[in-house]
Amino acid sequence: MFVTMTVIADRCTLCGSTEHEVLCSFPELTWVRCSCSLIYKTREEMAPEVYQQEYYVNKPGARRPYDTRQRRRVGKSKNQILDLLNHVGPGPMLDVGCATGYTLQAAHDLGLDATGVDISEHAVARCRERGFKAEVGTMDGVPFPDAAFQLVVMKHVLEHTPRPREALAEIRRVLRPGGGVYLAVPHAGYAKSLRDPGVSRYYIPTSHGREHFVYYTPATLSRLLREEGFEPVRCPHPDLWHRRAPFPARLGKLAVAPLRLLGQRVREALGLYKEFSVVGVRR
Repeated sequence: MFVTMTVIADRCTLCGSTEHEVLCSFPELTWVRCSCSLIYKTREEMAPEVYQQEYYVNKPGARRPYDTRQRRRVGKSKNQILDLLNHVGPGPMLDVGCATGYTLQAAHDLGLDATGVDISEHAVARCRERGFKAEVGTMDGVPFPDAAFQLVVMKHVLEHTPRPREALAEIRRVLRPGGGVYLAVPHAGYAKSLRDPGVSRYYIPTSHGREHFVYYTPATLSRLLREEGFEPVRCPHPDLWHRRAPFPARLGKLAVAPLRLLGQRVREALGLYKEFSVVGVRR
C-alpha cells in the first residue's frame, strides 16, 4: 500500500544556508539551488515504497526495463571497480544499492569477495537468486560491523537520500582505514538539464525528480567527502589507465589515453557529462 508523505529540507545539507533560488517547482515538489551550488529538493509528496518490484519491472517514466543491457552494465562496473583499485588495495567489497546484482557480478569476475545491500527486498531476493550475498538495509543503516570492508561502491545511490552526511558516516564506519569508496552521481552541471529544468528528467515528478533528493557537482561532492572523513583522490572522470587490469588491456588503454583525455576536457567544457564519479579514501 502506498502512503503519501511530505519531505521537507529547510536548509542546504552542505553549507547549512537557508538562502537559495528556486530552480523549478511543480505541484508535487520543489527544487532549489544554494549559493554553494548544491541543488536539492525542499518539498515533496511521494510514495515511499518506490524501490520495490514495480521499480525494477515497470518503472514509471523508464525508457526500458531495469534489467536490460546487463552485459553493458557489468562491463561498466568492472571499469569502475578498477578505477577504485587504482587508488586503494583489493579486499572485501560492499555494493551499496546493489539493485539486481550487476556490480556484484563485475566484482566476482574480478576475483573480489563482494556483498550487496539494498533497501528493496525484491532486489536483494534477485541477487540471492543469482548466487550473490546481499542483505536488506539502508545507506544510513548498513547491517555490517565496523571496518568490515576495504572497498565500497555507491553507483547512483547518494542522490537518493536527503541525508548524505549520515550515509557517508555509515560508509566510513564499515570501511577499513585506508579503504576507499567509489561514488557515481548525476552531474548537477549537465547543460541539458539546466537549460530548461521544468522539463528535464532530472527534476520532473514523473521521472528522476520523484526519487532523487540532491544533485552534486565535483566540487560540492568533494567538499562533502572531506568534511565526512574522506580524501578525494580522483575526480571527476574515469581513469585513463588501470594498473590492475590484464597487461593487454593496460596497453590498449595507454594507447588511446591522449584521445580520451582530450574528449574528457571537451565534454566537461561543454557541460555534456550526465554523471561523474569520485574516489574517496577513508582517513
